[in-house]
Amino acid sequence: MNQKVTVIGAGRMGSALATALYKRKFDTTVWNRTSSKTESLSRLGLRVGPRLLEAVGNAEIVIVNVNNYQSTNQLVRQPAIESALRGKVLVQLSSGTPDEAREMESWARARGIDYLDGAIVNYPADIGKPEGTVLYSGPEELFHRVEPVLLAFGDNAMFVGKEIGQASASDIAVLSFAMGTMLGFLHGYILYEAENLPAGGYLQLVKKLMPAMEAALADLSNKIQGKNYGNTQAALETWAVAPRELIGWCEKHRVNHTFADPQLLLIERAVKAGKGQLDLAYLYEVLKQGGD
Repeated sequence: MNQKVTVIGAGRMGSALATALYKRKFDTTVWNRTSSKTESLSRLGLRVGPRLLEAVGNAEIVIVNVNNYQSTNQLVRQPAIESALRGKVLVQLSSGTPDEAREMESWARARGIDYLDGAIVNYPADIGKPEGTVLYSGPEELFHRVEPVLLAFGDNAMFVGKEIGQASASDIAVLSFAMGTMLGFLHGYILYEAENLPAGGYLQLVKKLMPAMEAALADLSNKIQGKNYGNTQAALETWAVAPRELIGWCEKHRVNHTFADPQLLLIERAVKAGKGQLDLAYLYEVLKQGGD
């Protein structure tokens, strides 16, 4: 069945979502507050809704990708739009928090709107490709009902849980890992380059370390789950050497070291608490304690 889908939002990501749907032969309408952003989509052949109410009214599934939940609320929490959404599926793909997802689900349920919350993991250029990954949470039956539409965005349409905030939570957790990894890579690149090592060689070195990193992450996960921090091959006092040396190098070469400072502070906090002989995984407990 050629389901009718409307995409609200025609920024880079929204345009990529709409284009992917159109290429999969879905009956696709797009709407954006600034109409000029839809011109390229119109030339491609997509239907552009002149007004939000018409765009929503024409759809069976409405996909929202705007700046955030606040912008979404400004658009959809209008009596006429709420009425037009009743009995339809609303898929939220804007950035937000688990609490915002839960609040929006309550709003949707009270108005007879079927609601899925999602989080896009990729860049716009990856949408519609096999590697395209979007995380979803909400009613599992609803996810499977609209899954053919969601697969237009990439082969990795991942249902992560029935609790509506779990897609957003998973996204934030992944972003935490990704940002830390990429910032660490940038810091290492600066050091590698400054010491006259071949810049391309740094990437090759990191790639060769990936199997060991995967094993290290698995070890961290096992230790956290078992609260087993005493069995270690490198205690926190040993780990303190790494950020301390990096900070010293940065100070000598006038390089920003604010990425390394909190690493050392976390380790020092644990050491001062008498936990210096425990495994790096113990920092999980330190992080859970919050800041001073």
